[in-house]
Amino acid sequence: MIACLVPPEVFLTNTSPYLAFIDGDEMVQAACLGIMNSLPFDWQARRFVEIHVNFFILEGLVVPWLDDENFEAVARCAARLSAVDDRFADFAKATGVRVGPLGPSERQRLLVEIDALVAHAWNLTPDDLAVMFDDFTTDAVSEGYRTDLLARLVELR
Repeated sequence: MIACLVPPEVFLTNTSPYLAFIDGDEMVQAACLGIMNSLPFDWQARRFVEIHVNFFILEGLVVPWLDDENFEAVARCAARLSAVDDRFADFAKATGVRVGPLGPSERQRLLVEIDALVAHAWNLTPDDLAVMFDDFTTDAVSEGYRTDLLARLVELR
């Protein structure tokens, strides 16, 4: 599953399922983006689709319930990951994050935080993550990332 924040005035085709947020709440958009890009959500999607997510598949996927603190943490991490350049300046301002490129270590830290919070919200255990990891090559999810994610999940438990 690859979800993204699309900048304004970008045309999407019918092969690009999208979510439209009527009220413009950027924190909700960011949290949704974080959840949909998380490793646990991607693993769930892989149970139903191999190559292309359409609206029918997307509507059947579920998201975990996040308490207010974890909702905000996922949203802020996802917002920062999304605010890579000035096209997202308004979004960054609305979510209270900086705009600009991220270094590899900061990017991984933010991704690990989102994945750990989503896994924790679904009450996943380290053993559950091991099952998930079996579906991903080490090129897709590196050993270092797996180690960091497991460590962060254990901290949250």
